[in-house]
Amino acid sequence: MKKISGFTLLELMFVITIAGVLLAIGVPSLTQFIQKGKLTTFGNELVSAVQVARSSAIQMALPACVCASTNAGAATPACNGDDNWEDGWIAFIDTNTAATNECVFDPGDGDVLLKIWDGSATSNEITFRNNNATINAMDYLRFNRRGNPVTGTGAILQGMFKLCDGRGLMQGTTVVGKGIVLSASGSLRTTKDASLIVSCL
Repeated sequence: MKKISGFTLLELMFVITIAGVLLAIGVPSLTQFIQKGKLTTFGNELVSAVQVARSSAIQMALPACVCASTNAGAATPACNGDDNWEDGWIAFIDTNTAATNECVFDPGDGDVLLKIWDGSATSNEITFRNNNATINAMDYLRFNRRGNPVTGTGAILQGMFKLCDGRGLMQGTTVVGKGIVLSASGSLRTTKDASLIVSCL
């Protein structure tokens, strides 16, 4: 007679218990890994856009802009994102300097689109704001031909973009948000120093 082998009820319960423990440990870690990855990608995209705009302004000796945009993926995107940078942004060479010192993307004036980030697929929990009231009021960064971030009147700007998700700045004692610091020279650096970031916006 052929012997039939298999799991006993006790063995099956043991395997299910072990699997449950592993899932309880692994799922939160995987979720945090995904959240961290999203924030890193988001931050890297803005850093890239700012660097492209700044270097283009220097190389072409023309003003360049990065502005918040709610329709970055459109055929003709606009600088219309208020201070909600998580909605998306565009970077472009602003050739029409005679008419205005503000950042207005207009291909008809010869403006050149450099880079876009369409925030439509971004999680609603992510917030990306700047702590500089002037930058928030303008909704854009404008670089002069020397690569400095400036206002429409030429005053030098600096500030910090604060990037957070639904976890806020801190999760327990761990800093999960991040800051992207824009210096007066136009360079950027990332910080996880909670004393500098202070809070999410």
